[in-house]
Amino acid sequence: PQKSKEWKMTTVKLHLVVERQYQDDAEELIAETQDAITRTLQKTLRKVKQIKMEQRYYKKREQEFRSISWLTANRVIWFGALTAITVVACGCFMMQNLRSFFIAKKLV
Repeated sequence: PQKSKEWKMTTVKLHLVVERQYQDDAEELIAETQDAITRTLQKTLRKVKQIKMEQRYYKKREQEFRSISWLTANRVIWFGALTAITVVACGCFMMQNLRSFFIAKKLV
């Protein structure tokens, strides 16, 4: 009897699961870090913008205050000068008036 050599085809299915967990974790960690850095940077930029706005506001307010202070000081000086002139003029008028009064009454 002849032995027949039959080849049986057997299908072997091999299911390989290749996980790249460590690399995915590293990429995820990098992405989270980048998101955190981005959020921190955006927050910092908002703060810088707010500080710049406040500085502009205070600079404008200081300029207005200086202008008002200068005008007030200028007005005080003019008022003082006008008051001094008025006092001197009144003194001169009173001296002239009293002199003429004493001459008219023949007290001098």
